[in-house]
Amino acid sequence: MIAVAAALASPLAAQDVTPSEITASTVTDAQVDAFVEALIAVEAVRADYLPQIQEQADEAGQKALIEEANTAAIEAVGDVENMTPEDYVAIGQAAQQSEDLNARIMARLEAVRAQ
Repeated sequence: MIAVAAALASPLAAQDVTPSEITASTVTDAQVDAFVEALIAVEAVRADYLPQIQEQADEAGQKALIEEANTAAIEAVGDVENMTPEDYVAIGQAAQQSEDLNARIMARLEAVRAQ
C-alpha cells in the first residue's frame, strides 16, 4: 500500500523538483488534504496524456508528450491551494518511508473519492 501514494507522486519526482524539508512526522492534516487534491489533479493529467503517449508511433513523439504531461502535472500541483511541487514530492517521498503517513493519505483519498 505504501507504494500507491508514492507511485502516484512519481511524475514530479522525475522532474527537477527539489523536495521540501518535510518529514512524515511534520505533515499536517491540511497538507494531507492538499496532497490528495494535487494527487487527483496529477491523475487527471496522466489520464489525459497516457492515451496520446501510447498512440505516438515514434519515441521522439512519446518523449515530447511525456515532457508536456510532466509540465502539466507540475502546473496542476501548483494550482492546488497550500501545495507546491516541492512539497508534493517531499510528501510523496515521506509516504514511501512511513506506513502511517501513507495510510493517512490513502484514507483521505478514499474519503474524497467516495464523495
